[in-house]
Amino acid sequence: MWDKLILVALGALVGVLSGMGVGGGSLLIVLLSAFMQVEQPVAQGINLLYFLPTAAVAVGIHLKKGNIEKKTAAYGSAAGLLTALAGSLLAGRLEAALLKKLFAGLIFAAGLSELFSKDRPKRETP
Repeated sequence: MWDKLILVALGALVGVLSGMGVGGGSLLIVLLSAFMQVEQPVAQGINLLYFLPTAAVAVGIHLKKGNIEKKTAAYGSAAGLLTALAGSLLAGRLEAALLKKLFAGLIFAAGLSELFSKDRPKRETP
């Protein structure tokens, strides 16, 4: 029973972060693998399925508020679709232990980038 309650709590926490556009999916993978002992490839699969409905809700709200530059989003989405296919095929060929280390390195690099980045001036929307 506690496992289910923990999963609900994790889902709620990550849902709030996803709705804010923080990238809660990366956190979900870490939480599932570290605290629930879910294998890395399985955690990534759960994250992908979790992402679909939560992203749909967040996109709808952000569209309504005018927070999405549609042209920029279209270019990013096209590139994301192609590279997601390539990344999925690659991840399916890697050992779970290596995949976990690569993911940890990515999260670590992102954290360092945030920690040491300087505030950039806001850019005007087109």
